[in-house]
Amino acid sequence: MEMNCQDCAGILASDRQILKNQRRIKWVVAFSLVMMIGEVAVGIIAGSMSLVAEGWHMGAHVGALLITLLAYWLAKHPAIEKKLSFGAGKFIPLGGYTSAIVLGIVALLVFAESVERLISPIAISFNEALWVAALGLVVNIISALLLNSGGHEHAHHGHHHGHDHNHGHSCGHDHKHVHDHNLRSAFLHIIADAVTSVLAILALMLGKLFNWGFLDPIVGIIGAMVIFSWAFTLCRDTGWELLDGHSKTIDWPKLRKLVEVDGTQIIDFHIWRIAPTAVACELIVKSQHLRGSDYYRQILANNFSARHVIVEERPA
Repeated sequence: MEMNCQDCAGILASDRQILKNQRRIKWVVAFSLVMMIGEVAVGIIAGSMSLVAEGWHMGAHVGALLITLLAYWLAKHPAIEKKLSFGAGKFIPLGGYTSAIVLGIVALLVFAESVERLISPIAISFNEALWVAALGLVVNIISALLLNSGGHEHAHHGHHHGHDHNHGHSCGHDHKHVHDHNLRSAFLHIIADAVTSVLAILALMLGKLFNWGFLDPIVGIIGAMVIFSWAFTLCRDTGWELLDGHSKTIDWPKLRKLVEVDGTQIIDFHIWRIAPTAVACELIVKSQHLRGSDYYRQILANNFSARHVIVEERPA
């Protein structure tokens, strides 16, 4: 099995991108950990539920981001890669899925604690809480910019493997965005933190100006619902990928138009994502004019970034 220079260049580019994503997340973990300690400490002293909730919220995100880093490490571990049929790329959506579960649990905890504070309010030191909440927002914005700078990379490689009693390889290009749910989950965690920081600042400012202490826990409830909604969406998308759902980037009408020509008929077709930059395909066609598997592999190579392609052509 040989791999040409274009394949190698693409895979190396993908590896470099993953390393960049890891470095970005490490910086975000460091920022978030420091900010979490400050928010929880000042929140307890000042009596601000929104600030305490934001601090523990950020603490949960530190844990989730560590899960993200672990997923990247597992996905690139050579020993694990060799033991899995399609490689270790599934660790990326698995990390995102786990992170989404953590995010959902955090949302439920913030919701419960906010309801409790709404029923049994306490005095709040608004000035101290405002300064720390504002600083937390700045940290969240910096962290979001760090993560988002790596969120729009494109995949430009694929290693294609086809069968019809022989083996072949061809290059393919997929100009879709990289489906790194792991990085996406980290980004959503930080955005969720930023939203809760903004809401906390608004609640503290209005509470200070008009003595509306009840706004603090209400904002906690609103923030919890927003966070839970994002967690549900991420959980759904990563779960679909973990269950090998058909890739949602596939243009099915276009595929049929390209393959089903001159009496050719698709009997069976499966395509699922095995890594942020790669999909696996299985295609069985019945044709009146046999063209050979290389013909269909080339069609798939020109439209998808597939590393494992199995093609079977049957006579009509």
